[in-house]
Parts: sequence; C-alpha cells; structure tokens
Amino acid sequence: NMAISYKKKEQKVWCNGKLEEKYVAKIAYNSRLNEGALAEEIASKTTASAADVMLVLTALEECISSNIARGNVIKMDILGSFYPAITAKAVDSPDKVNQFSITNKKVKFVPSQSFKDRLKEAGVRLYDPRVYPADPHANSKKEKSTEE
Repeated sequence: NMAISYKKKEQKVWCNGKLEEKYVAKIAYNSRLNEGALAEEIASKTTASAADVMLVLTALEECISSNIARGNVIKMDILGSFYPAITAKAVDSPDKVNQFSITNKKVKFVPSQSFKDRLKEAGVRLYDPRVYPADPHANSKKEKSTEE
C-alpha cells in the first residue's frame, strides 16, 4: 500500500494586489532512509548481501558524480537520467558570459517511465489533521523546490 503523505498548510499569497491567506497540501515526509537502510532493503529483494549492495551503491555514486562533473549525461532505463546543469546570471553582453557568470553547478534527475508510473500508482494520505501555520516570511524569500 504505497501512499505519499501530505499535511495542510496555510500559505500567504498575493492575489489581486493584496496578501491573502490560502491553504495548500504540502508533502509530509514519512521517514528518511540512509544508504545503509536502502542497502538492507535491496538485499532483502535479491541474493546480494547488504555489504555487497553498499559496495555497488558507493561505486554507483562515484561513477555518476564523476561523469556528471565531466559534463556527461547518465541514462539508466531502469531508474532515469542524470544531467549536469548550471544556473547563471544574465549579463549585458556575450563577452561577459564566462565562468564568473555561472552561479551554481547542479545535477538534474529525470525519472524513467517505470519510475513515473510507480509514482502515479501511489496513493496519497493525510499525515496529520492539523493545519500548519504559514512560514513567517514565505512571501519575501525564494521558495526552493526541495523544501516541503
């Protein structure tokens, strides 16, 4: 029974020139698995030991990160694709586009179709009936997609 948990959260948003209180569903993480717990779970589904799985996970991270750092794309049909990505500031002329105009290097992950399908099949369930208050300065800070 796969289900993604959510909570109800108040959010202040600008609507027709005024700040209004609205409510939105936000992700509520059930738990966090580290690589050891993930290795144990993988081992339980295979003939490999948890230690062997950890060796493979460690090698996988090293290989993916070093290839991304070299500008390579990793395409894994079973998991998805990893792409190197950058963010850069806009500048006034092509001459000013250089390594100093690049503000961040990151990795983009695009899940495989089977990964997407499994996520579509997952249900959702209310984690907690309480309504969580809005962040005090939510409208003045840039909200990150990695935040809940």
